Amino acid sequence: MTDIVCIRGDGLSPGDDIVDILLSDVNAALSRGRAELDQGALADQQDLTIILQDVRLGTIVEVDDSEIGLWRGKVIGVNHSASIDGEGNLSGETKLTIRKPR
Repeated sequence: MTDIVCIRGDGLSPGDDIVDILLSDVNAALSRGRAELDQGALADQQDLTIILQDVRLGTIVEVDDSEIGLWRGKVIGVNHSASIDGEGNLSGETKLTIRKPR
């Protein structure tokens, strides 16, 4: 049986052990460990509005936040909106939902 430990950040929030007979090699076990860490028990969800940009689901983004500093997260939701004013000028914004590890 494969035995690994997946740690993110300081490793201060341990999760439950995963026992699965289908995890027969290290690559599969590492992938499962990452998926468990990304599911949300050890992550916060942040909503962010930015100028209109091409951002795709699954992208890892880096955010320089004036309140909490520099952090990285995975984009789990994208919503683009655009409008044209009376003078024909285009403006838009992108709303991102980002999963940020604790």
